[in-house]
Amino acid sequence: MRIITILTAGVMAGLLIALAAHPARAAGPRLPVRSMTLANVRGIWGSPLSETGPIGVRHYRQWIYPRFVVVFERRRVIASIETRPLRLPQPSPLPPPPRRLR
Repeated sequence: MRIITILTAGVMAGLLIALAAHPARAAGPRLPVRSMTLANVRGIWGSPLSETGPIGVRHYRQWIYPRFVVVFERRRVIASIETRPLRLPQPSPLPPPPRRLR
């Protein structure tokens, strides 16, 4: 029994150190987590920029926020996807045209 207590205390201490090092993580989830309801998501992150659905037999919905997209099945979150701006590589400059020889 004592070994379990020591291990649990060690794990909790590690968790507290991790949360102290990253205070943003202690504030709550950055994205909606699986099984949250529509009302929970709206209450925490506000109204989405746009909504689609319900679609199909399982009533799939999609809410689009500025930094993530949330997918619902019926009234529960099944996935949250963080979106980022697309960064394309910069095109290399074109070589100068060849000189004409006379």
